[in-house]
Amino acid sequence: MRPRINNPLVNVLKNRTFRLLWCNGSISGTGDMSELLAMGWIVHQITGSPWQVALVGLSRTVAMFSFTLLAGAIGDRKDRRHIIMASNTINVITAVAVLVMLILGNLEPYYLFIVAAVRGASRSFDNTSRRALIFHVVGPGNLVQAISLEQIGFSIGRIAGPLAIGALLQITGTAVSVYSLLAGFYLIALTSILLAKVEPMSSSLPRRPVLRSIGEGLKYAYSTPAIAGVLTATVVMNAMFQYHLFIPVIAQEHLGVGPGLMGLLAAADGIGFVVGSLIIGLLGSRVKIHGKVFLTGCLGVTILLLGFALSPWFLLSLLLLITIGVFQVGFATMQSGILLTSTPSSLHSRVFGAQGMAVGAGQMGNVEIGALAAVLSIGTALAINAGVGIVLLILIAIIMPALRGPIERVDDPPDIPPPPPSEKGKAEAKETRRRHGIRLGHRRALGRRHRPEHKPADEPKEDG
Repeated sequence: MRPRINNPLVNVLKNRTFRLLWCNGSISGTGDMSELLAMGWIVHQITGSPWQVALVGLSRTVAMFSFTLLAGAIGDRKDRRHIIMASNTINVITAVAVLVMLILGNLEPYYLFIVAAVRGASRSFDNTSRRALIFHVVGPGNLVQAISLEQIGFSIGRIAGPLAIGALLQITGTAVSVYSLLAGFYLIALTSILLAKVEPMSSSLPRRPVLRSIGEGLKYAYSTPAIAGVLTATVVMNAMFQYHLFIPVIAQEHLGVGPGLMGLLAAADGIGFVVGSLIIGLLGSRVKIHGKVFLTGCLGVTILLLGFALSPWFLLSLLLLITIGVFQVGFATMQSGILLTSTPSSLHSRVFGAQGMAVGAGQMGNVEIGALAAVLSIGTALAINAGVGIVLLILIAIIMPALRGPIERVDDPPDIPPPPPSEKGKAEAKETRRRHGIRLGHRRALGRRHRPEHKPADEPKEDG
C-alpha cells in the first residue's frame, strides 16, 4: 500500500485539468515576458532611443487598459476556457507575422507597436479569465497552493525564456531565431488549453446589459475595502515593474554588457520568484494575514528597486533582482488570493477586469521612465520612480487599514426559496382563484350557448 502524500502542492498537481492550465499559463507567460524583452532589444537596436522602447510598453498598456473591463464582463458570461483559447490563438498568429517580417527584412518599429497593442488586448482577456478558471477548477481550499504553483511555472519561464533569448541574440545577432522559438512556445500553450476539459459553470444569475454588468463589478471592487486597497497598491506596483521593459537599455547603457548577460539580468527576478513561490506554496493555508504579506512584498520590491537603480555593478544588480523576485511573490500571490477570496465567484472576472484597469494605469509608468531616461539617464529615472513608489505605498498602508488585518472569505449567496405566503396572502390567493373559476365557468357557459347544435348526419340509405 502506497503511503498517502500530504504535500499540498503535490495534491493540487494530481488534478489533470489544473496541470494543463498550469502548463498553458507557464508557457504563454514565458513567451509573453520573452517577447517583451525581444521587442525592446529590436527597437533599441533600430532606433537607439529609450523613448521608442517605452512606446512598445505604451502600446501594450493602452490596449490592455481599453479592453480589460469588457474582457471581465465577457469572462463572467462566457466559457473562460474558450476565451483563453482565443487569446492563445492570437499569440500564435502575431508571432508568426513578426517572424515573416523579420525573414523578409522589412520590420519597422511601428509594426512592433501594432503587435504589442494586439498582444495587450488579447492578454487582457487571458488575465481576467485565467485566475477565475483556476479557482473554479481547484476550489477555495487549494487556492493559495494553485496560485503558488502557477507563480513557480511563470517564474521558471521568466528564467528560461530570457536566458534563451539572450543566448540566441548573442549567437545569431538576429531576432529570427527568437521569434521562431516564441511561435513554438505559443503553439504548445494553445495545445495545452485545447486538451483541458473544464466543466462549465452553472449560474442562475440573470443576464444584464454589458455596461451594467461592468458597473456592478467596478462598484463591488471599489466599495470593498480590502479589494480597493489591493487595486490602489497595484497601480503603484505596476509603475515599478516597468524596469523589465528597460532591461536592454540598462544592460547596454548603464551596465555596459552584451545580449548574453542581458538575458541573465532579465532572468534574475525569476530565480527569486521560484524560491518565494515554493515558500508560499509550502506554507499554504497557514498564511492567514494575507494583507500584511501583500504590503511587505510591495515595500520590499520598491526598496530593492531603488538599490538596483543606483547599483553601478552587474553582480550587485543581479543579486538585487533575485531578491526582488522573492518579494514579488508576496505581492503577486496575495494580490490574487485577496481578490478571489473577497469576491463571490459570479463577479470574479469583472473584479479582475478592475484589476486590469489598475495594472494598465500603473504601466503608464513606462512613459514616465522613458521620458526621464531620454533627458537624464535610465538609472536616475528608475531611482525617481522607486522613491515615489515607497512614499505612496506607505500612505496606502496608513490610509487603507483593511490590508493590515485578516481577509474574510465571501461566497456566492445560496439560492433562497421564496418565503411562504402569510394568512392574508393565502386568503387573497384563494379569492383570486375563486373569481378566476367563476369567470372561466361563465366563458364555458357562453361557449355552450353560442355553439351550433350538432346534428347527426343522415343515415345512408340501403340500395334497392
